[in-house]
Amino acid sequence: MADTSRGPAAPTPRRRDHPHRPGRDGDPMSTNPPDTRIFSGDWLETTDPSCPHRYREGYAGTPAGTWNGWQVFTATPQVMDAIIDSHHTAALHMITAEVAGGAHLDEAWLHALQHLASISRLGDLVVVDTRVLQSDPTQVEILAPDTDGRYRVGFGWMWNTVDPADVHTVHGTIAADGPPPP
Repeated sequence: MADTSRGPAAPTPRRRDHPHRPGRDGDPMSTNPPDTRIFSGDWLETTDPSCPHRYREGYAGTPAGTWNGWQVFTATPQVMDAIIDSHHTAALHMITAEVAGGAHLDEAWLHALQHLASISRLGDLVVVDTRVLQSDPTQVEILAPDTDGRYRVGFGWMWNTVDPADVHTVHGTIAADGPPPP
């Protein structure tokens, strides 16, 4: 059975090889249409050595370029919601662990913000707030959907295109990831 615990929802600067599929990070996926890929990152790697998948989660999206060598992609509102939910779960696990260790809830919240971005929704807007994490009061990114209703996903995180066979749970679908039919 796969490990369902969540690791940190922000990437680390190092890459790790995985015993099941070493060296496959960043490989284009040959089984998908040319404009849809599955994206994940090392912070979403499974920690369960018995799990046959390298990543706990991956997200369907359309490549939209790179940032510092890492992938940027666009995603549907449903996929964006899955990214936000996963991030919230990681933050909640971190806060719960701190409180279980004796920290007050406000201290646990601040500890989580020192290690993770705060991601929230305001209507159709997505707010990625890294002011505490980066110790910089200007580090807030506000995302609005484009004319097709898709969100640009990057956040300065180290996303890679991954093989869907390496992912335990894929959010979004490959065939239906494009804009809704007219």
